[in-house]
Amino acid sequence: MIARYLARRDPVEQPVDLIVLMGSAVLESVDVAAQAHRRYDAPVLVSGGVGHSTSHLEEALRRRGLDAEVGRPESHVFQDLLIDAGISATVEDQSTNCGENAEFTRRLINTPQTLLLIQDPTMQRRTHACFQRSFADLPGTTLISHAPLIPWVGPDHVSAGPGEPEIWSLERFRSLLLGEIHRLEIYGPSGRNFIDHVEVPTEVLAAYNKLAARHPQLVRAPGA
Repeated sequence: MIARYLARRDPVEQPVDLIVLMGSAVLESVDVAAQAHRRYDAPVLVSGGVGHSTSHLEEALRRRGLDAEVGRPESHVFQDLLIDAGISATVEDQSTNCGENAEFTRRLINTPQTLLLIQDPTMQRRTHACFQRSFADLPGTTLISHAPLIPWVGPDHVSAGPGEPEIWSLERFRSLLLGEIHRLEIYGPSGRNFIDHVEVPTEVLAAYNKLAARHPQLVRAPGA
């Protein structure tokens, strides 16, 4: 329930001007960005420096037998993977979180465009809210979110589906979900005012409360 909610996917009903791929530990994002590039004939901008997910990206590369140079900006890693797929991309390599992904991307865009946003599915909804805030001063901009996958929760790990490579351990996945709902609540106008208000559905909050009760060690303190 929580994962499906966070992995925001909007219908694409118009031409796309730019694909913005956020760096993360989800390698599947690169394949989805490549598919979107071919489908919409739109350039790709990869946003991401060295942040909280960088070490997890390096682990994901190693799990798949790929080179994992320590400390490289996530956008550079994704850019290389896109080049391997025959797709060129520009990079923004200074951002370290969702808010900066949006803020620094905004600095590169001067005219209203339709942006297709691709992010780690656990962060897709918050990323969309960050872009809404950063692009509020550019009327005519259209933001479309497309999470690269809807997480599949297996008996011992989480992936894109049965038989697919592990993306998260169950423990890390639970921690990410609980952390995201917490952030949507405290980062809004009634909290830190980093993003616009996000109305979390009642059934998602109920699922959050149930998960939090089962795993209290993963719940952040109020305001943290």
